[in-house]
Amino acid sequence: MSQEFAPPATKLFQRLWQAQGGNCALCGKPMPSTRFTVGHATVWKKQRPTFDHIHALARGGPDNETNLQLAHAVCNKRKGRG
Repeated sequence: MSQEFAPPATKLFQRLWQAQGGNCALCGKPMPSTRFTVGHATVWKKQRPTFDHIHALARGGPDNETNLQLAHAVCNKRKGRG
């Protein structure tokens, strides 16, 4: 499955991006702003910003902005349902 070239252009995404200074909430390292700021599509697939529920939905966490943060796709996957 192909990945988008840029993160979602939503107000929610922009608020979280600004609040976190473009850094991953889980590892603290910068996230790329578009696919074209990284050298290869595979890097983008792993480093692209994704929405992460702070408290997992599967464990009763709410599905709202107060429970969301941005994280690298690989960090989010590593975190799992924790």
